[in-house]
Amino acid sequence: MGNIISIINMKGGVGKTTLSIGIADYLSSIGHSILLIDADPQFNSTQAMLDCYKNKGIYDRETEFNYYNEVILKEEKTIYKLFRPQTDMRQSYQTPNSEDIIINLKDNLDILCGDLNLVLVNKVSDHTFVKRIRNFIEDNELSEKYDYIIIDCPPTLTIYTDSALMASDYYLIPNRIDRYSIVGIDSLQKAVTNLIREERIPLKCIGLVYTMVNTTTSSVKQQSIKNSFESKKAVNDIDIFNSSTSIVNNIQYGKSGTLPTNYKQSREDIEAISLELLDRIKNDI
Repeated sequence: MGNIISIINMKGGVGKTTLSIGIADYLSSIGHSILLIDADPQFNSTQAMLDCYKNKGIYDRETEFNYYNEVILKEEKTIYKLFRPQTDMRQSYQTPNSEDIIINLKDNLDILCGDLNLVLVNKVSDHTFVKRIRNFIEDNELSEKYDYIIIDCPPTLTIYTDSALMASDYYLIPNRIDRYSIVGIDSLQKAVTNLIREERIPLKCIGLVYTMVNTTTSSVKQQSIKNSFESKKAVNDIDIFNSSTSIVNNIQYGKSGTLPTNYKQSREDIEAISLELLDRIKNDI
């Protein structure tokens, strides 16, 4: 059975999407079958993946959105199809078939694209919506098809955030070393604790990964912030990954787009994190 991993932090700007797409792309390249679910309304994971695999890596704003607009949206192949509210009492909600909305990117790598319309889901009061991702995975037997399902979550508490966590076996926390990093961790841990208690789900934290580590910053200053962060109560029960990601400006400005595995330093970082992730899951099982 495949493992389902939510990558999440309640603080933005921590490299969550870069880690999600990097791990998904790397694991698929070494032979694991991967489904990436973009549960963030900003759909940055979707943009990065489509730019690389559906637009031939051409980093042009006009071209970048062509496939998404002309194929994904027109054919309604997005995650929003899981959450579309019922509008006719005579027609009950039916879980979508995976082949109708999942897009193949390359060998061993598929994606369920994100959608800005997800923000509308929070207006719905139906609590059953938090089970939509889990039901989609179970009804389509996706855990038998994929070795790993990776969910890129938004940095906010929403129905679809809870839905992602409800479906997951593990959650992975990307975290940037700065003076405000504890805010997102504290909020996340409280939310997860409440969800586990209320829904009785066996969700586990697989660990925390330091991201965008600045190798040019004074090691004394950075270590001081890191020590302060790790001394906080909210972090006490979280295992810290030995591997981390460093700042690589090419991801934002390079010719090869925003996929981290296209750059030497980032690929090495992602490889180390991915292999450590696999080892942690193996040892937990």
